[in-house]
Amino acid sequence: MAAPTQIRLTTRPDTPANASPTRFFALLVTAGLLNTLIAAYLFVQLPADHYPSLISLMVRAGLYVVFGALAGTAGAWFYWRRPTSPFRDNPPIPFRLFALSSTAGWVWIPAVILLSREDSPYTTPAALLAAGVLALGLRKVIPLHEQPGRPHPWAHQAAPPTLFAATLYTPRRQVYGYVLALAIYCAGYELVNDWILDASALLGVCAFVMVWMLCLAPAESPDRARQYHRAGWRLALVLIPAFLVTLFSLLSGIGHRNRVEAAAVAGDGTGAHAASHGRSDRAEAAETATSASGYHSIILWPVPQKQEILPPLPRPSPLLAPGTTKPLIIRFTGPYWYFQPPAKGPGAAAIQAKGTPLEHDIQSNNFIPLTMEAHQTLGQSIPLARCREIQVGILNSDNQRGSVNLAVLLSDSASPANQLYLGQQAVASTQPENFAEKSRPLAETLHFVIPASAKLRRFDEITVMFLPDDADYDRGPKIALEEFQLVPR
Repeated sequence: MAAPTQIRLTTRPDTPANASPTRFFALLVTAGLLNTLIAAYLFVQLPADHYPSLISLMVRAGLYVVFGALAGTAGAWFYWRRPTSPFRDNPPIPFRLFALSSTAGWVWIPAVILLSREDSPYTTPAALLAAGVLALGLRKVIPLHEQPGRPHPWAHQAAPPTLFAATLYTPRRQVYGYVLALAIYCAGYELVNDWILDASALLGVCAFVMVWMLCLAPAESPDRARQYHRAGWRLALVLIPAFLVTLFSLLSGIGHRNRVEAAAVAGDGTGAHAASHGRSDRAEAAETATSASGYHSIILWPVPQKQEILPPLPRPSPLLAPGTTKPLIIRFTGPYWYFQPPAKGPGAAAIQAKGTPLEHDIQSNNFIPLTMEAHQTLGQSIPLARCREIQVGILNSDNQRGSVNLAVLLSDSASPANQLYLGQQAVASTQPENFAEKSRPLAETLHFVIPASAKLRRFDEITVMFLPDDADYDRGPKIALEEFQLVPR
């Protein structure tokens, strides 16, 4: 009777014959990269302090480097240990060796994300460096697997079986060269259009493939102890440059944010942003606000109406003074905010443009919901006891199906934590039973009743929140505010 090894009686499940180690490691690298990018995009932020100490920035940079290493390793480990993995029980290399080699690439991702948020020209070199180091580290530990029955084109043959055997060998067709050339051309086009992050991603992929193809793979029976030692040394040598680049990214990002905020305070926020990109036209900046790379946040300012020359007016009286019976009409002149969680408002590098939601189609190009708010400052405090109702006049030109609700929040600038939420009302013209294609904006009024007793005593700021359906989470409704009517009590 045959021996157990001959009839393939083993204590482990055998690796499938069609399982490809190359695809397996490509999946692990992709999973680790995506996990690191998502985690860095959500949690890697600039410090709130405008002038932090160097020690605090060094601590933050070190934490971000460790965070990138852990995020990439966790993403790869999840796919390494999944039940359907073909090499779960018999991997080509141990996971610890793979983690040591791939971590040398994950530690650069936080710096790339920080640089990309300010559209820094250093984003592309950082991405190329990360991709090259990652490919080099993995190439040194992943063994070369040839197809069965097909010799390697560079394999040495002591005695060729036939005459002119080398000339009769037909190499395998490889199209990666054409793909890389196309990717480089596309990256050049994106760099010309200031799509820094997209271009960096394409060039990073090209750098990874080039380094992978140029470096030689290890032997089939490597010395594991020696590989562990070399992978550890490569990671140790990479950590210091990655830490310094991350620290530089923090310093550069804080400087860029401070310059933008200083320009915004001086009244030329849009010009400062345009100057940093070589642009001076506000209309061009507004049109590119929905481009492929886009902006992290947008502020729209309504175009002010022409001021009429009027005679000197008497000293203004308090708003809704006792004895007032007519509604107080306030034209909306505040900004529209567009931002994404976890942010609570537009960032320091927010693009500022003129216009209203009726003129601009603003959408997000990722899976994070887009938040839209409108803010109106009254200039004077209004006693809450004097106001019975707030009527919000809007103009709706949204032709996308899906209902939209508006919510109103009253607040006092002297006590920001003390606010009054008035609930939300549905925009009737967006309801399914009332939906129709609109050739011009449709006027509508929403009513918000103010309770007689509330913790808030007075207010001087009105915030309107736009709440579309879940299906339209990635776009801002084309609804503009026209005026507020404050009905006296």
